[in-house]
Amino acid sequence: MDLESLDRGAARTAGLLRMQLAQMTAASQLLEQTAADEKSRAQLAALDQSICRMLRIVGRMELTYRLGADAPRVEPAPVDLAKLARELGEEMGALLAGAGVELTVRCPQRLSACVDAGLIRQMLLELVSNGAKAGRRVSVTLTKKGDDASVTVEDDGPGIPPEKLEALFSGGGEDVPDWRRSGNGVAIARRIAALHGGRLVADATPGRGLDMVATIPLGLERAPDLLESPPVKWDEGGFSEALVGLSDLLPAAAFAPKEEK
Repeated sequence: MDLESLDRGAARTAGLLRMQLAQMTAASQLLEQTAADEKSRAQLAALDQSICRMLRIVGRMELTYRLGADAPRVEPAPVDLAKLARELGEEMGALLAGAGVELTVRCPQRLSACVDAGLIRQMLLELVSNGAKAGRRVSVTLTKKGDDASVTVEDDGPGIPPEKLEALFSGGGEDVPDWRRSGNGVAIARRIAALHGGRLVADATPGRGLDMVATIPLGLERAPDLLESPPVKWDEGGFSEALVGLSDLLPAAAFAPKEEK
């Protein structure tokens, strides 16, 4: 069986898994209505945490197939990158605070671009998640440099020796392209940047954290009228995109059913 057939099979499997997870999510939501005591709520939190982590795995399977096709599906549309970064940053920041991580987002008032908003959000999620696993403070800085947008994600973790930086983007054998390794979120982020005509590089000093810098062409020539389109969001079965994207590092308490007022 050739590699393309294997990829299609994995994509179909991911779709079937998503259907089963949707049923589990519906059952969990029904149970929330009767979870009155602390023990029941803790058990539901653990269940929802597992569902979100499985949704994250399934989403990566689907995304890897989408980005690895002979004609990768990228759907650029006019969007305000600054607004996208602020809104996603607020959502991620509130969640990461529960894990003891401080997230700071710096960006201009507005930065128009023609990009695939869903993929850019996924890139930011992967880079912030990577930084939050290493340190207690993560910052996202968005700036305009000529005809490009520059996104820098910094953490205060232990850093990486310069000779090992490229290994960040590798999660398998040397004969497998790095963006196909679905277990490596940084490799996925680099592939997303590349599909927009940009690049993602890493810079680190041992003991001083890691900087991930993505450069993305604004692509304004594709949208001269700059009519803003709503950002594309993944269907995560009722859970927020950020909750699913950060589920592998958040505590179970982050998934607890919300108490009715």
